[in-house]
Amino acid sequence: MPPRSASAPSPADMQPTMPAQPLNSPRAVAPGVPRPPQQQPRTIAPPQRVPAASERTPAETPPQGRGKRWWLLVGAAAVAVLVLLGVVIGLVRGGTDNSPEAQVKGAISVYTEALADGDLDQLRGITCGSQHDFYQNISAEQFAGVYRTSKEQKSIPVIDRIDAVRITGDTAMAQATVHTEADPSNRSQRTFDLQHTDDGWKVCDPPTTPH
Repeated sequence: MPPRSASAPSPADMQPTMPAQPLNSPRAVAPGVPRPPQQQPRTIAPPQRVPAASERTPAETPPQGRGKRWWLLVGAAAVAVLVLLGVVIGLVRGGTDNSPEAQVKGAISVYTEALADGDLDQLRGITCGSQHDFYQNISAEQFAGVYRTSKEQKSIPVIDRIDAVRITGDTAMAQATVHTEADPSNRSQRTFDLQHTDDGWKVCDPPTTPH
């Protein structure tokens, strides 16, 4: 058998084996080749701790409740304005109600309401003169009978309006338009005589129809 001829050496066979370079050592470069600049080590910032909500100062706390507090202040101011307006209106009305003419009209209204309700105690307190004597001397049982009869006959006067009030010193005369439940369409003019006492104006005489 003929001897095998040797093959030509490969380039790898001609390259001398070099020892392995450690990773952290500078890379060897061929002579005359400029060495690349070495990179500076990167500085890593230390982790920062975020304070909890309870540890924040007032300046760091987010203004979550400012809007709500603002609306509460606006509502309180509106309520204060309404209260002040009500006080002013009450004072104005109180001044009108305290006039002598208004007091006379108020006494007549109390008198006619007591008649309609059959309130004997109220009639004794709002009347004077012969009117007061009548209601003061009648018993509760007798008055109940009179009131029941008046209700059945529908003869208790109902005031439509007070047309005029004339005051002379401690006396007053008021003219009013009235009707009864028996004949609501029949309006008539009646006069009330009043007297001013320490307890205010009182109805002294029964209403009469002027002639």
